[in-house]
Amino acid sequence: MKSIFRWLLLGLFTLVCIFFLSNIRNAFLSMQPDQIRVAIGPGTSIQKISEQLPGSQVLNEKAGLLSVPYGKSWDYIGKTVSIKGIFGATAVPLEHPIISWRYYGFSIKEQIKGFAHGDFGKFRSPFNRKEVAVLGELPNMLLRTCTYFIPGLLLAIVLSVLFAMTASMFRRLGALMDGMHGLLVGLPDFFLIVLIQLGAVYATKYLGHFVLLIVQVGDKTPFLIPFLTIALIPSVTIYGTLRIAIARELGQDYVVTALAKGLTRREVLISHVMRNVMADLLAILPKATTLALASMAVAEAICGISGLGGFIVSPALQSVSSMSAICMALALVAMAFHVFYALLRKKFIVQTGEVV
Repeated sequence: MKSIFRWLLLGLFTLVCIFFLSNIRNAFLSMQPDQIRVAIGPGTSIQKISEQLPGSQVLNEKAGLLSVPYGKSWDYIGKTVSIKGIFGATAVPLEHPIISWRYYGFSIKEQIKGFAHGDFGKFRSPFNRKEVAVLGELPNMLLRTCTYFIPGLLLAIVLSVLFAMTASMFRRLGALMDGMHGLLVGLPDFFLIVLIQLGAVYATKYLGHFVLLIVQVGDKTPFLIPFLTIALIPSVTIYGTLRIAIARELGQDYVVTALAKGLTRREVLISHVMRNVMADLLAILPKATTLALASMAVAEAICGISGLGGFIVSPALQSVSSMSAICMALALVAMAFHVFYALLRKKFIVQTGEVV
């Protein structure tokens, strides 16, 4: 029970840290948080405009400057443009960007108030430019992401295990696979995704008909590109870990004894070695899942997919009021996988120790 309580506290602490870090951009200001500039037409005055905006005061009538409550400049701009006789309203730029912890604290308090009232923020859809509530769209984002994330991660685990076993059975093939592994380790994720996209483009060009969906179009979401990216990146990490673990086990006395009794190398690998490297596999899976989530975010951003990762990375989908909610949702997905791996370790890995 103490262990569960400790892990719950650690998870809560992680979510709190993610919430604060996802809002860190609010500490960097380039616009006045308490001033707006309005352009008025004939027949009205800035003083009359100020009277229609509670909490505002005239700072400079000629320049059309109004002071507004701190941190409410964008809200007042939205209110101002709906007033008759106003040509436009804009934020007032600072002379140079500054770091404002006051505005950071203000934004944190406003979001906490919103969370307490069930408002987890909104974002503007890149397809119809309408504001969408995060809470209503979050299940769709999660489902869209899981359609290729979970199959891709499962394929990564299966492929890495099979390749590690094959490389251990056949030395020459293993040397070739190790060389390919070293090459893939040095390639960045986005380069791999771009290569897959270019392959789809040229295949479509030369075959004369559509081959592979490259970007999201309406409700049609690319599957193969994020799926292959998620499957390949973690499998590289898992493969390297398993190769080292299998090489370690092959040098143990029980392997030498089994081979001396007439068992083949394949039988020893399947019956004994793979069972003993299960702890190494379950130990690397949390890191591999984190890499898969990062690869998924890059793939969604490049393919224009409005999933959990694409929302965080893509500037077209980002919003001040909803970024922290999406980041915490993505963190909960990662935590769920980590808890699952911990349960697997507890069930399948035998803990050994000295008897006192």
